[in-house]
Amino acid sequence: MRYTIVNRMDKLSLETSTYIDNRLKESDLIRDDENPELVVVVGGDGTFLVGIHKYLENISDILMVGIHTGTLGFFADFKIEEVDYLVDCILANKPEVSTKRLLEIHLKEEDNTEVFYALNESRVENIIKTQILDVYINDVHLETFRGTGICVSTQPGSTGYNRSLKAAVISDELELIQVAEITGIHHRLFQSLQVPLILDANTNVKFTSPSFKEAIMCYDHLSIPIHDVQEVEFKLSEDKKVNFARYHDKLTYTHRIRSLF
Repeated sequence: MRYTIVNRMDKLSLETSTYIDNRLKESDLIRDDENPELVVVVGGDGTFLVGIHKYLENISDILMVGIHTGTLGFFADFKIEEVDYLVDCILANKPEVSTKRLLEIHLKEEDNTEVFYALNESRVENIIKTQILDVYINDVHLETFRGTGICVSTQPGSTGYNRSLKAAVISDELELIQVAEITGIHHRLFQSLQVPLILDANTNVKFTSPSFKEAIMCYDHLSIPIHDVQEVEFKLSEDKKVNFARYHDKLTYTHRIRSLF
């Protein structure tokens, strides 16, 4: 098996990465930073996102496993004191694989469409002025939103930025899309749903606006300006997915949620 290591680049993560690398090199595994079959993440959830986007082109064919040395380890199953257990599992055990489809985002301009992907969420935001968004669900107009923006999250992303919006944390066994407002403006002239909207996994969500000037589109830890965009579409990808290698059979989703607070 070909492997690589993505780490948080702090002292503890670097030392841990070196230790894991040395142990794996003693086995039949081959270090391949260009085309790995296994990505070992040393850090927190942010490091997982970095690894996913680094290997996005082939992400559907890669297994990912992590050891927690960062500030949040929801994706990482192993604690720092379990580093030897992690290596032993990689070398000797066959993991259960938890597969999560990535959120696929289409930014449509007049003559061009760009596609982006996110594991956790994507947000259309404007901190300069009120952002107007016409929201469509499967091409049916739902509402005209006014405010800072709207967050579209996946099930894995329900515990991230989505949670800070007081939206729902979703069970690991469900696959869906969640839409949550970011600082909406509401009075007798302007109204919107005002609560999170949970949608079927095959739903298409679309935003249009009279203007996206000064707005940005955030996707996981990344962002780009969308001044010239006409439409933003979201759906769960049919092609791109993340495969989490799960070795801890007694580590339930409740344990993961409990680690958040």
